[in-house]
Amino acid sequence: MQENRPIDQQRLSQQRAPMVSRKSLLIVIVISLVLLSGLWIWKAVELGRVRSENDMAYKLLKRKVSVQMDSSLKSQLLLLSKPFVWAIRDKMISGNRQDINIYMNQMVKERHFEKISIVDQRNVILLSTDKKEEGKPYSTFYNDSFLKSDSTKMYTQSGRTIVITAPILGLDKRLGTLSIKYNMPNPTLD
Repeated sequence: MQENRPIDQQRLSQQRAPMVSRKSLLIVIVISLVLLSGLWIWKAVELGRVRSENDMAYKLLKRKVSVQMDSSLKSQLLLLSKPFVWAIRDKMISGNRQDINIYMNQMVKERHFEKISIVDQRNVILLSTDKKEEGKPYSTFYNDSFLKSDSTKMYTQSGRTIVITAPILGLDKRLGTLSIKYNMPNPTLD
């Protein structure tokens, strides 16, 4: 019997040792879970912050590209109006109004061109792609200060609508003014 006791004590000590290590293992697991969940929360917050910064940078870039596209389009429209004025000037000098109407109607068929008018020295609309405007004062439809410039100019009328005016000059006098109403397209970068 004496031999049994030390063996029983050994068994008890062996059984207790795993109990202590199970508690330690359980504590390590709990601490690990807390650390992992803390790390996961921190990464989720960090990811949200990075996404927010990315969204703001994208919106800023989109706005910048939109402004550059509008600026480029406006300069191209000003450039386009010069040869258009020359073609109209040639037909005005020869008295060929029918060809002028054809030029203007062809231009209005292009996207975003709304109306084109030729205004005389008294600010009366001589020719227009909208026949209801012909013979009426320019100021009825547009700001008559648009006609005062001696060079090609661009004016914002409302929203994204612009009016381009260009003088039609003869050899010794002004023959009239070209007025183009154009709707700027909404920039789409998506």
